[in-house]
Amino acid sequence: MKVGFLTYGMEHSLTGIGRYTVELTRALRDLDAGLEITLLNPYRDSKLGWYEEFPTHPVPRLQKIYGAAALGSVDLHRAAQTLGLDIVHDPCGIAPFIGQRGAYRRVTTVHDAVPLVYPNTQPLATRMIFRTLVPAARWTTDAVLTVSEASASDLTRLLGLPSERVHVTPCGVRMPEAQTPDALAEVRRRMNVPERYLLYVGALHPRKNLKGVLEAYTLLRERLSAAGTDEVGLVIVGPASWGSRAREELGQAFDMTGVQFTGFVTDEDLSALYFGTLGLVYPSYYEGFGLPALEGMAHGAPVITSNTSSLPEVVGDAALTVDPARSDEIADAMHRLVTDPALRASLSGRGRERARTFTWQRMAEQTLAVYRSILQA
Repeated sequence: MKVGFLTYGMEHSLTGIGRYTVELTRALRDLDAGLEITLLNPYRDSKLGWYEEFPTHPVPRLQKIYGAAALGSVDLHRAAQTLGLDIVHDPCGIAPFIGQRGAYRRVTTVHDAVPLVYPNTQPLATRMIFRTLVPAARWTTDAVLTVSEASASDLTRLLGLPSERVHVTPCGVRMPEAQTPDALAEVRRRMNVPERYLLYVGALHPRKNLKGVLEAYTLLRERLSAAGTDEVGLVIVGPASWGSRAREELGQAFDMTGVQFTGFVTDEDLSALYFGTLGLVYPSYYEGFGLPALEGMAHGAPVITSNTSSLPEVVGDAALTVDPARSDEIADAMHRLVTDPALRASLSGRGRERARTFTWQRMAEQTLAVYRSILQA
């Protein structure tokens, strides 16, 4: 079986979709030695080492979202014919398959329905794709993958995708190796992170509810100060997203005492931050899956997350869940974590056990089963 993956948006660094694609291709390779994977690469000069792990085929006109949407059908069709592909897999949710047919099958991963649920938080191009190409996937693709039951429900309900064509393949996580206290302390010193801190991981995006996190953190600091309890920092990891002056705007709205923005960090440093935190605070309004919550649990970080969208599905009973619209609830959960070591220990253990049930191998097995089913249809 020959499979080509569109790698739009995976030029320099990886966000959630990029991480999904990298881990899926690696897990598929490990699962089936006879599977031939080619990365359909828009970026000739990318330094990502992942592109050296697999054969690549250039599709330079698909570097930008408008090009991928408008020219993806033609260029991916040509690539499929040139390479003799059995399947073209778009893991980026663009679904650029209108107008071209061939012997190969088409698969699209649509990770969530954010452009439909929160349209004002998305770029115009993304909104247009969700109004045109993604709904057309009911005719132009052979299978649609998504990463949670919550997303599957939204896609069938809001886009009219036939439920029998939508397949849920949850993300996985690699259980990390423990780091020594000295190694964690070195990362804290280098990044100027306090010994006691809460952690936020995600883009500085309105949907991620960083405003609610900062409101809750302000309440937490007031409570800790009134009780004479040691202060706790808040470390915010993640890039500003499209059209956002988030850091400047938040800095004007809140007292940033104790708050540290790191920007994008390496996987190694992020792992150390997960290991060292008192708790991950991730009360997003909407997620297709919510990888940071799973990554936090895998590291043994107690997790606070939302009781909405896919997040309860991911964390089960291994996290504190809150109404993301209630900053007082988020603050209460923060206070419980920083003042109750027994609760932290309990959530840490339960979180690790929960995380072990989510593997990239299982996702690859489910994905490969979809590939085989559509090839046999």
